[in-house]
Amino acid sequence: MANCNLYLDKRRQKKNDLYPIKIRVTHERKSKFFETVFTTDDPGYAKILSGLRLNEEQKKIRSKLDELLKKANDIVDDLEVFDFDIFTKRFKNTGDRNNLLDVVREKATLLKSAENFSNSRLYFQAADLIERFNIQQKKSKTLLVRDFTPDYLRNFQKWALGTNYIIDKNQDMMAKTYSVTTIGMYLTRVKAVINSLIESGELHISKNPFGKGKYVIPKSRNAKRPLEREEILEILNYQCTDERDTFARDMFIFSYVANGMNFYDIFKLKWSDIKGDAFYFVRQKTAAKLPDKQIRVFLNPKIQSIIETHGSRKIGNQYIFNVVPWGVTKEIAEKKIRSAITGVNVRLKKIAESLGITSDISTYYARHTFATMMHEFGASITTIRDVIGHEDIKSTQSYIGSENKERLLELQNRLLK
Repeated sequence: MANCNLYLDKRRQKKNDLYPIKIRVTHERKSKFFETVFTTDDPGYAKILSGLRLNEEQKKIRSKLDELLKKANDIVDDLEVFDFDIFTKRFKNTGDRNNLLDVVREKATLLKSAENFSNSRLYFQAADLIERFNIQQKKSKTLLVRDFTPDYLRNFQKWALGTNYIIDKNQDMMAKTYSVTTIGMYLTRVKAVINSLIESGELHISKNPFGKGKYVIPKSRNAKRPLEREEILEILNYQCTDERDTFARDMFIFSYVANGMNFYDIFKLKWSDIKGDAFYFVRQKTAAKLPDKQIRVFLNPKIQSIIETHGSRKIGNQYIFNVVPWGVTKEIAEKKIRSAITGVNVRLKKIAESLGITSDISTYYARHTFATMMHEFGASITTIRDVIGHEDIKSTQSYIGSENKERLLELQNRLLK
């Protein structure tokens, strides 16, 4: 992980006997310096760093430097694999409308300014991965829009499916191959940028590389992630020796029994959401389109037990689970939640490995398994859609796993009865 900090560059003094303040970015013992418009002397720099007894001008400088440092750190956080050239391009906000990667990153920046952080991150990651491919194949960091053809996309897909990316988790470096699902999510964003270029007249519709007879974005056949009921019970009864394992196990079970509740919504759940024998919430993912669609979850004994075990009543914090500090910005809240989910997933994989359950397990399994179980218990697709909080029924259908062998045999044996 790269580090960003302020640096008073005393290698070359300005004509006014002051030194430039720069942003120093260090990665793997290599540092690069990025200009700011500010200069000062040694005592002034020490005072600005301390933040104590600043005059009005120094307060403005300190505020602007904090903004620049935050921007630098945000870029580092967004990069899956740190690269100085990509960092420089984002930090300096340079771009070329003929370079598709610049246009994708421009869209990502707009989404970030609108506080749509999750979507913004996917646009950035899509651009970074395609650039990585372009460098290997074309020896260039520039991808002209006219060169983004169906053949280019097919070659990219083939390459990406065999490419690993590095995830930094608890200081352990883990290699993981890009999946069809991830590639599809990235290319859906790029397709949206292509469509915007066509709408604006910057690209002729005949040059659209997506569509029938051209390139079709792949869809994962393994998107359904249900567990067997016996596997859920094994996780429920797993004897934990570490409080982090206990938290991961209990949050997974909470999601499963609370209508397949998404972890983002779990960690934003407030004490005030509990009313009588149930709690009510609006899904973060659909809040913009369906702000009044409240989901009701009854407080069964297991949910109550988990809230009693992990709930925290801190003064000034209204959230039930102690993951997000009260009053922080949306961006910080998302980072906290994303970090917590990553931690839960690491622990879930450890638990699953101990139990001999699929090592691919993640928080999403709870949601998909809930939908599948509801279906097997006889609930209608419409009912499942409403309790799980989907916007349309197609999403619900994609969640429900295929019928298991015993169920299919039972239905077949009924045919002639």
